[in-house]
Amino acid sequence: AQDFDMSFAMKLREVEKRYEVSMNPDQIIIDDDTADAVFNAGVDLLAEVGLYQLDTQRVVEYGRDEILALAAERKAEPSRVTMGRGNEEMTLAYRSGEDRRPPTLYVGAAGAVDEDEFVPLMTAFARERRIEGMGIAGGITKVGDVVPQAGTLTEVFCALWEQERLREVLESVGRPGLSLGLLCTASTASATMACVDGEFRGPHNTHIGVHVMPDQKINWERLLLTQFCEQRGIVPWQSAMAMIGGLCRDGAEAAVAMVANVLGHLSYAHGPICSVFPTHMDGTWATKDSIWAVGATTRASERNIRLAIGSCVVGSLEWGGTPIDSLQQAAQCLVYAKSGLAYAWIAGFGPPEAIQSGDIMELACHLDKDEAMGLVRKIFARIEEIKPESTPNTRTLTFRDIYDLKTIEPFAEHMAVFEQGKEELARLGLRLP
Repeated sequence: AQDFDMSFAMKLREVEKRYEVSMNPDQIIIDDDTADAVFNAGVDLLAEVGLYQLDTQRVVEYGRDEILALAAERKAEPSRVTMGRGNEEMTLAYRSGEDRRPPTLYVGAAGAVDEDEFVPLMTAFARERRIEGMGIAGGITKVGDVVPQAGTLTEVFCALWEQERLREVLESVGRPGLSLGLLCTASTASATMACVDGEFRGPHNTHIGVHVMPDQKINWERLLLTQFCEQRGIVPWQSAMAMIGGLCRDGAEAAVAMVANVLGHLSYAHGPICSVFPTHMDGTWATKDSIWAVGATTRASERNIRLAIGSCVVGSLEWGGTPIDSLQQAAQCLVYAKSGLAYAWIAGFGPPEAIQSGDIMELACHLDKDEAMGLVRKIFARIEEIKPESTPNTRTLTFRDIYDLKTIEPFAEHMAVFEQGKEELARLGLRLP
């Protein structure tokens, strides 16, 4: 694997130079030529390095023409898939940055959730009608004294507990057909198969993770889960990730790597949707580099693949509970909507932030790219102005920090900071409802 990593890193630099891909932080919504260069560099990266199979320690090789054929096949039939059931049917579909139709709010709660937080947190998202589906729903830390450990019965036990609570939540809010997106606590093939019963969790409301792992690696588990998806008619959860500061040095390299990952998914999973999400080595995101990388990957797909591309529109955890969180979120919404994002699957710490994200993305659909970039430049300038007087978090905020678990309403202190963020955006020219 180390030899593959070295080959990957060297080839990434080579193809970036070959196609003159570079990041201009002031041109954060990229032009057509740059989008095509990122795409072609990603094609070459996959063709010349391949995917590394961790279990066999062998490389899956591809020809360039083979990869281009995969992209052309999808481009000829732009992605469109229906999730949910009954009144909760919704669509995830390819869109361009010029579409007046905004990205879909397919948002839920990610991360580790404590047992007493689980039902209130899921209820808060599920009852909000502007949220058309939940792209992700939970990830329990433990049930009683049982901690889920992958590949053991504890994983199955906690994952089944999670599904029962989700069923109760959807019934309580009157949305039994709501899509719940990616299975969380169940990550192995055995636990996944135990949860997907075809009645509550099935093709209408479930995605199963078959991700290419950073950087360009797969294993048998991914391929087994892909086969299960094909047999059950389940839309696989494809997710391209990159680590900025690791094998990818900056946003430009991260974009090229994620395009290669997107194409790698198409070779074995053939799914219509794909999430893209880079982070920095210190766990942060929502920087110019990470936003440029998501926007560039999305635009490369918009022009050359036409998948329904999704991502997160959420401030970096270090700035949760501060106005910077709202500013970072707004910058992502503007760039991604104008780059062709199809859906957001995480949008803030709670429903108010998710709804605001929807408002910003809808507003972005009525701006031209220069207007959107002008707002983004103002937002980043303002972030740099207020950072010195802001205190970053030393721990990750949880739902109990911002919501009363009994009333399932946000604390006044949290909403006060949320309103401060809206005021900051209004002063920059981004006025929201």
